[in-house]
Amino acid sequence: MKKTVLISAPKYYGIDTDIEESFESLGFKTLLVNQFQLTTLERIAKKIVFKHQFLKPMFNPIIKSYLIKENKDFLSIVSKEMPNLLLIIKGDSIFPETLKKIKKVLPCPVVVGYAWDEPFYTHNKIQDDFRISNLKDGVQWYDHFFVFDPFYIDEIRKHGAKRVNYLPLATNPNRYKNILISGKDKCDYGYDVCFIGLPFDNRVEMFESLRNYNFGVFGDGWTKYFMLKGKKTPSYYKGKASGETVNKIYLSSKIVLNIHHPQSIEGLNTRTFDIPACGAFEMVDYKNNIETHFEIDTEIVTFKDVVELKSKIEFYLKHDDLRKTISERGKQRVLKEHTWVHRANDIVSALV
Repeated sequence: MKKTVLISAPKYYGIDTDIEESFESLGFKTLLVNQFQLTTLERIAKKIVFKHQFLKPMFNPIIKSYLIKENKDFLSIVSKEMPNLLLIIKGDSIFPETLKKIKKVLPCPVVVGYAWDEPFYTHNKIQDDFRISNLKDGVQWYDHFFVFDPFYIDEIRKHGAKRVNYLPLATNPNRYKNILISGKDKCDYGYDVCFIGLPFDNRVEMFESLRNYNFGVFGDGWTKYFMLKGKKTPSYYKGKASGETVNKIYLSSKIVLNIHHPQSIEGLNTRTFDIPACGAFEMVDYKNNIETHFEIDTEIVTFKDVVELKSKIEFYLKHDDLRKTISERGKQRVLKEHTWVHRANDIVSALV
């Protein structure tokens, strides 16, 4: 009889379903629960409280009421399904009291946490009091905890975690893959340098120095980001991108940039693995852990500041064959070691 894994994860660009499929490929019966999605009212309440802290006593009960209902529903699902493995990704919306009840409900509790973002919201000040405290106070109730960046391991231990391991992010090669690029694709997306992702200050600051290149940026939230700053959306922003369009942009462009969110101190984002999985050429801001997973200048190219970035852009734009060689080697490394199936297997192996 198949063992069951119940996965609780936020919806985020398909990573939740990638992980679900990975456990299925290992022979598990899987159930994915996209719990704890913010309602419109919650979002409004959080933004008001963030700007006007004195209103917190008025709006906190609204936020908590939603979390209470969702925790109750989640506990009900766990009690009904009785999984052999419960994988909770992020876990910021689950009350410690809920975890305690879950561990009493499951006969042989194996409750695993996985932080695929910075766990305690140092870089996200708009989070409400409950989501900030839930993981801090609840981490002690996990049987095993994994985190995407080893920088945070000591801090997680300080909050009472029993077992903590570094588990890097990964990619789904069935989604990020080499596809046929048409002449129209090349015309629409054939940039010398491209980027796909959300706007953050560190990214925008670097992109401003790349305006003179044939440069295209895609992703969500860019128009709103510049509107809130009272600025016009820059000409290098070309719109949103999803699905197969992402592959077309990566493979039509000569250089694909990857600049991490400030929360990544040593760890790597999924983009680090998605880009080479397509067979595209990646240039990424240097993190210590890159050397654990790739051979620099052989499988991936890094930079440490904007001066080095521009110098390497100039160099690699002139060397098509070298870009192709590095791209192919990076792809083979990812397929061999850095898919979500590898990560699911790592979780299972760590629990034996």
